[in-house]
Amino acid sequence: MKKNILVLGILILLLLFFETQNKNTIEDAMGKANINVRQILHQVESDKGIVVFYEVEEYPYSNSIGLVGKSFNKYKWIDGGGRDSFNVKEDLTCGCSNIGKSNEKGSPDLFQVVHGIVANDEISEVKVKLKGEKAKNGTIVETELGRIWYLFLDGGISYVPRIKGLDSDGEILFE
Repeated sequence: MKKNILVLGILILLLLFFETQNKNTIEDAMGKANINVRQILHQVESDKGIVVFYEVEEYPYSNSIGLVGKSFNKYKWIDGGGRDSFNVKEDLTCGCSNIGKSNEKGSPDLFQVVHGIVANDEISEVKVKLKGEKAKNGTIVETELGRIWYLFLDGGISYVPRIKGLDSDGEILFE
């Protein structure tokens, strides 16, 4: 009986040791994928993983998007794409990125994110109009480099949606 308790105690200690040794950060996972991240601007959890908006060393003052998975305390880079510069002349930018991974059967397990830069400080709301649907609200986030916006889509699209930037009174500033 004492021997079983001793073995169990040793196993628990080994498990705790390896668990603490295997911890990593999102930045570590990105580094292992050869992404030279300068800083993470924003991150948000989704049902597919953690969506990360980040600046890379090679493109300073830019916003890229990627997806990181988490299993236990270990992060793993899944996919990324899209880049916007904060040095824009437009009040509002828009891009679409498919991020995710393919499952074992080969069918895509991707989701699409519409995202961009909000350069005009008076814009307080971003509306995204998809074909055949009502306009949806994008999420605006303040980052160290400037404001970004994003909207997770339920399905994929093969066109750039119409976007509007509105001020706090609902007046259209960008279309």
